[in-house]
Amino acid sequence: MTRPQLKSLLIAACTAAAALSTLVTAPPAAAGHGPICETYELPVRLADPGPATETMAGELCYPAYRRPSTVQFLVHGGYYNRAYWNFPVGNGYYSYVRAATSAGYATFNVDLIGSGDSSHPQSGQVTSEAGAVALHDAISALRAGTLDGHGFGKVLWVGHALGSYYAWSEIPRYGDVDAAILTSSLHGFNAQHGQIGAANAYPAPDDPKFANAGLDRGYITTKPGTRGSMFYYPATTDPAVVAKDEQLKDVYPSAAIVPPRIPYGIRVPVLLVGGAEDWLTCQGVTVYDCGDPASVLAYESQFYLPEAKLKVSMIPSTGHVMGLATTAPLVYSTLLNWASSTVAPK
Repeated sequence: MTRPQLKSLLIAACTAAAALSTLVTAPPAAAGHGPICETYELPVRLADPGPATETMAGELCYPAYRRPSTVQFLVHGGYYNRAYWNFPVGNGYYSYVRAATSAGYATFNVDLIGSGDSSHPQSGQVTSEAGAVALHDAISALRAGTLDGHGFGKVLWVGHALGSYYAWSEIPRYGDVDAAILTSSLHGFNAQHGQIGAANAYPAPDDPKFANAGLDRGYITTKPGTRGSMFYYPATTDPAVVAKDEQLKDVYPSAAIVPPRIPYGIRVPVLLVGGAEDWLTCQGVTVYDCGDPASVLAYESQFYLPEAKLKVSMIPSTGHVMGLATTAPLVYSTLLNWASSTVAPK
């Protein structure tokens, strides 16, 4: 796809979205007036009841000049860390943190247990249920004002891939968020690509980046040079982003893989957002048509209760890591448009 063709595609997609409802855009913050951010480390548990033996790192960001009562709780995917939501390429082009704070929200962008600056217990301890307990403790801290004395009345979960899978466990158990945006988490599956993906992963201690990190072999990462083919769609890929993605890659505990459960007991509004060219859940998948959101909605509805009021949006010409594609502004507008009509940034 040529750049003029891509530009026309994005214009058409944005026009269609605007016809449904008013599109929320996230204008770039003026020089010197970007988000105000502070990093924190929270004691969290892996069992409930249980002791807070682990540490979850995160960055709390506010819009300039105000502290809203609504926070977006950002949860990255596997093989990533919180840099996914605030990617250091393009001067904010690939920063959902900047987009959300410019739209009036606070954000709390966490490193999952076993990733980034959070603690790394033995990999077998970090199951989907254990990770959900830790994330619940972080949400509880946001509501209580534990971080900086400012408590939030509304919390919106925004997950990518594994960060969405954790929502399937945490939200039904605790009911502690007001809505959820789950990205890159459709249930269709290309088995052949899945086998390639498995072959492209290996124990983190075998990787030069993590060889001296003291991790057990249950922590896995991607083999060098494989992320571009798995996570991106060529027409909307910036080579500089892929290079930085390889440099910043992370690990995750293999025990955290979540088996499907039907239906998930989520009783708050949910928006599913997928890349229409996701290598694993769209390309070669026949249970739905990723070019037709209604087709995806019809299939995905079996996994959610009616109370979720499930909505689906598919981003054209976009792969698995939607926030790192050149279509990122359209992704962000899609998320924020729905968020503003569901959990406004008061």
